[in-house]
Amino acid sequence: MEGGPNRESTRNRVFRFHAQVCHLEFGLYGTVQGDTCLECAHRRHVESRAESVGDGPFSSVENADVEVAILGPVEVRGAAGPFHRSAALELVVYLAFHRGGVRHAEWALAIWPDRPVALPTVHSTASDARRALGRTPDGTPHLPRGCGLRLGDSVITDVDRFASLTASDHPDRLLEAMQLIRGPLFGGLHRADWAVFDGTQSRLESLVVRTALRGADACMRRGLGSDAAWMVRQALRVSPYDERLYRALLRATAAQGNRVGLRSTMAELLTLAGEADGGHAESPLAGRSDSVRLDCLHPETTALYRGLLEGSPVAEGRPARL
Repeated sequence: MEGGPNRESTRNRVFRFHAQVCHLEFGLYGTVQGDTCLECAHRRHVESRAESVGDGPFSSVENADVEVAILGPVEVRGAAGPFHRSAALELVVYLAFHRGGVRHAEWALAIWPDRPVALPTVHSTASDARRALGRTPDGTPHLPRGCGLRLGDSVITDVDRFASLTASDHPDRLLEAMQLIRGPLFGGLHRADWAVFDGTQSRLESLVVRTALRGADACMRRGLGSDAAWMVRQALRVSPYDERLYRALLRATAAQGNRVGLRSTMAELLTLAGEADGGHAESPLAGRSDSVRLDCLHPETTALYRGLLEGSPVAEGRPARL
């Protein structure tokens, strides 16, 4: 990692700040901008950023030679060779989410926002990216030369594949989409601050969360509580602070008649909130399940949890055997 082992990377600082702003200062324990809990603050932030970027269009997954995978540790599948410069890989990822093309000054600023970069470095980085990606079968470079840079249509992302699968409401297709998630977005990159600043991160989080909620709901209607829980867990790898996911996880857990799992899920959420609040949220596993502090959560979450503990009907209309 650049900067030495004792120096926090810019990416980590940005994401730590991003998490603090999204999930703390926007009302997790206050009334900033009218929000009073994690759920309202995070939803408002994600949806506003998603709207500013838009939902597409995504690239076609047909006739693709190269796939840039960012739904977990970053990989470039189908490349002609290795990337000899780490910045060249970062450049390809950046271009994969700016399909209209960018000028050299623009992408250089996005990848090196904290320092000016010499023109030879810019050109050598682009050349390494072009050489690593290679050419199409007809000899066309995947990254053509020009005064600006734009990936060819032969290069797609795993997000494009994810989006194509979510066009269907069938649970099997949604499950297949969620299987593409391998971990946090843009894993392993050190120069991806742009994804936070231009809304790409929020846009992708929103896409994954919406898909998981749709899929979990479809699975619950079919009585597939374990599949619903798995889909939600996959989405939590991408957006761990979204309280809507925890509500879906509570429903899926209750549908399986798992009282221990229900309490464990709530304890997990309260631990997350407690860490943000300096450790003041209490666990429902501490022997005080009827009087724990749940005020840090959205009222809908609290009501749902208490209702499920009391054996309220689950999605398929039968009381959960807790």
